[in-house]
Amino acid sequence: MSRRRNRVPGIPEIIAHRGASRECRENTLQAFARALALGADGIELDVHGTRDGVLVVHHDAAIRSADGQLSPPIASLEASEVAALRLTSGDAIPTLDEVFALVGDQATVYVEVKAPRVESMVSSVIARHPHVAVAVHAFDHRIPVEVRALSPGLAIGLLSASYPLDVRSVLLPAAAEAWWQHQELIDEAMVHDVHAAGVRLIAWTENSAPHARLLASWGVDALCTDIPGEIRIAVEGQ
Repeated sequence: MSRRRNRVPGIPEIIAHRGASRECRENTLQAFARALALGADGIELDVHGTRDGVLVVHHDAAIRSADGQLSPPIASLEASEVAALRLTSGDAIPTLDEVFALVGDQATVYVEVKAPRVESMVSSVIARHPHVAVAVHAFDHRIPVEVRALSPGLAIGLLSASYPLDVRSVLLPAAAEAWWQHQELIDEAMVHDVHAAGVRLIAWTENSAPHARLLASWGVDALCTDIPGEIRIAVEGQ
């Protein structure tokens, strides 16, 4: 579902994990802009909701600011309070609306929902940006299913850091389009089983060129990585 032009057939989609997060501070506009410049097919990011209903892009539930202090939980802050903070890198915390405006139709935005009870916020932001290719995923598999109920037709994914005894029994009830699997727990059998369910397999977070080439040879559909430029070269040059 990537928007990147001139995709090479048989080469996995390259998804920038929190942007180009080895070169820039993760989950910042700078990291996302750099990932786009490197030709990433997708941008992966994390979201939390503020007290007044704004989705902001950050991994943790609280923010470690430039002065070294840890903020109260994002869910207890107003959006204006989050906007006034600066990360230890000096970067601001972007809103999801700002990221969608930056990315436009250049790549797919893969939104990992980190917080409970923000499904309606996610759906509202998606509705405001109809020209952005979006998919939603989470470790709590109920969340993407609920967002899709509010945004019919939305592609969703299920995150996993374990190896299910029967992955199809997890995938089929959710009718998910993607299975996000920790790269260390992928083998050829899993690739086969996920594809047999009609689902894409996305490996996270893959920063090893040799292992990326192995996963590509098994038919993994996408590689989520901190180093999108290097991993693209690795799999396209194999």
